[in-house]
Amino acid sequence: MQYEYLFWSMAAVVAAALAGGSLCGRLRSLKGTLMGVAALAVAEFVAVFMLARHGGFSDLAAMLSIAAFMFSLVIGTAASLLTRRVLLRR
Repeated sequence: MQYEYLFWSMAAVVAAALAGGSLCGRLRSLKGTLMGVAALAVAEFVAVFMLARHGGFSDLAAMLSIAAFMFSLVIGTAASLLTRRVLLRR
């Protein structure tokens, strides 16, 4: 049962990265966009670390939080750059 929670938690991390990246893609400058995505990734790192420590995954908290940070950084950046490209073509 714990691994099902882990699966859905990581799916939520990916969904948050997509949503946050698309919102950050609407910022005016590229620097602001990338800083917004990085701030979102750091926030997800802290959230996953704290939730994993209090949940049943305290021994995997560091690995899960690093994975969430990297997932959200890569996926959020891709979503934000795609959003910027779509908005610039309009």
